[in-house]
Amino acid sequence: MYAHHGSSARRLLIAALIPLAADAAAQQVWLKSFPIATDDLLYDFDNALPVFAYEEADEIDAAAVMGELRMIEEHFREMCGDRPADPWAYEALATDPAWAAVRDLAREILFVLTGDRTLPMPGIDVIPAASDTGVPLPVDHLAP
Repeated sequence: MYAHHGSSARRLLIAALIPLAADAAAQQVWLKSFPIATDDLLYDFDNALPVFAYEEADEIDAAAVMGELRMIEEHFREMCGDRPADPWAYEALATDPAWAAVRDLAREILFVLTGDRTLPMPGIDVIPAASDTGVPLPVDHLAP
């Protein structure tokens, strides 16, 4: 997908950062176009970060972005804590200051890794869950 951006660990991280760097409206449209929830942005990042940190540890630009990556991780950790508003609601993408901070950090990291602050949203291959009858289960896009 992003072969011109280096190793598979780097491409995995870039694919996780692209949706995080997109503006709130683009994030909402993208998430709703697939049967995925807002917190899947966190899971993609959480899966990519340790692989990138381990495999790219000796790379100069990887070291340059590790502080910002850890800051994104910290924002997500705080968002998982007890808060008055639900940060995982689709509307929170546009209203929660933590999402704005994550977007800014993701854009800066993308710039260091790719030379661009925004890239086209990645495609997702979805294998829908099926009930015992073989009919796909409904997706609740309002659920966090």
